[in-house]
Amino acid sequence: MKITEDFIKEILKHDYSDDFQRIYDNNLLLQYLDKKMKAVHGNSKTRRSLANIYAIYSILHFYIDDYFNKPQEYRQFGGYDYMCLFNFYRGLYGGIKLQNHALNSRVNGEFRNKFPTISNDLIIADNGKYLLHIDYLYVGKKDISKTACKIIEKYIDLLVAKDYSLINILQYMQNITNYSEKSSR
Repeated sequence: MKITEDFIKEILKHDYSDDFQRIYDNNLLLQYLDKKMKAVHGNSKTRRSLANIYAIYSILHFYIDDYFNKPQEYRQFGGYDYMCLFNFYRGLYGGIKLQNHALNSRVNGEFRNKFPTISNDLIIADNGKYLLHIDYLYVGKKDISKTACKIIEKYIDLLVAKDYSLINILQYMQNITNYSEKSSR
């Protein structure tokens, strides 16, 4: 399967060298992220999918600290508290107005739409506790969670750069006194 975003391909090459394509082809989480990150090419009205991406990122963030490369311990884990995850992703860039829908069902619905033959939800929800299904965190014995986090962090960096570029253009235009120069921008 073709990796559509160049920055994702570069991160995968860096982390897995010659094995990067096999890792990508065998991990639906990485493929899902690749499909959800088109906003780096769009305009200000392009949907950024921050709620879904941040729901995943918030779980990954805590998972890496607690369970990276510890599949047996993770299998016994009941999930992270909803408020902990919700407060974390609302504190991220552009996350202040996000609601709880991503954690509660939106991610799983979209994930199933993109991969209709899957048997497990991406996010397991159980009485206010949330975790990512272990099937999507490993390719064989390789834990891909750090790579997934790098991809999300790079996506956000690209969006931030894009936003600041627009802000700089607007500030420049605000300071222009020659109206013909403003209209040519």
